[in-house]
Amino acid sequence: MEVYIWQQLSDWGLAMLLGIVCGTVYDLLRPLRLQHRRSHALTHLVDAVYILTVLLCVFLFTLRIGQGEFRLFMLCAFLCGLAVYYLLLSRLLRPLWDFWADAAAEFLALLWKPIAIVGNAAKKMAISTKKYFQFLRKYATIKRYRWDFTLMHDHFSGKGGRSRHEKRKKGKKKP
Repeated sequence: MEVYIWQQLSDWGLAMLLGIVCGTVYDLLRPLRLQHRRSHALTHLVDAVYILTVLLCVFLFTLRIGQGEFRLFMLCAFLCGLAVYYLLLSRLLRPLWDFWADAAAEFLALLWKPIAIVGNAAKKMAISTKKYFQFLRKYATIKRYRWDFTLMHDHFSGKGGRSRHEKRKKGKKKP
């Protein structure tokens, strides 16, 4: 197996570029982490996703560029790319990332405003509707009455008037 110097230099440059890209992605996540400092769960989740993504990228890079072999010089080049980004480019690009993060936050707030207005209107309408129906409850409640039917004709005896049952009731009420 032959080792070509130009191939190793190309691999070195690509690994360094991968390090710069990973540093840029981490710097892009920085405004999100700073806005939610108190949420440790979010910070840990973002860090875990970032680390797993970087590990997957390095693994795929090793399979594709390193031809399935993990070469130590590629790891060194990756770390050099991260260092180059943080020492040289991060200070220059961080204000730009902060600007775009603020612009994205303002844009999302602007998009959220109509939804919030409709939600507040629906909430107020629900409260007033609830009050309205509670007010009407006493007027709209159907009360069940016990109807007292008197028989006009006794079917069993053939006589008209009240039934014997009702006469007994009336008789008991009078002392």
